Amino acid sequence: MLEVLAENLKQLHALEIVDCPFNQTLEIKMVQAKFRVLENLVDETDFDVVRLGKTAQEVFRELLETCPAIEDLVFTHGDYCLPNILIHNLELAGFVDLGRAGIADRYQDLALITRSLESDLNPQFNGWSKYFLEQYGIAKPEDSKLEFYRLLDEFF
Repeated sequence: MLEVLAENLKQLHALEIVDCPFNQTLEIKMVQAKFRVLENLVDETDFDVVRLGKTAQEVFRELLETCPAIEDLVFTHGDYCLPNILIHNLELAGFVDLGRAGIADRYQDLALITRSLESDLNPQFNGWSKYFLEQYGIAKPEDSKLEFYRLLDEFF
């Protein structure tokens, strides 16, 4: 199953982005996140456990401090997590929730799928994130980017 998830993500990330009209780069996402904070559109009660009790302003400051300088741009799903991937007979049947799809750093998807694999909601996959990343082709992940993109997700 994890091999199928990794292979399909690699295929998605291999799509051509030259003429892609959907820009989800940090230049765009950081402005959107700031807007959502200023307009009180961030659901602080839905933060990941490690950030519960913090304000959106506090989390946004952390986001600014940890923003990566370089993006590895590919076509991304934008919310690549287990509930948004349809698998049938160990083959991809489809994706759902593509509202954030577009050009972004590959770690946008890698961060959310590994978080999904580590979630208490998916105990059958606990401990398998490293294996997933290896199947994807990353032996040594950039932990700071995984954390940053999980942090960024708190605003959307």
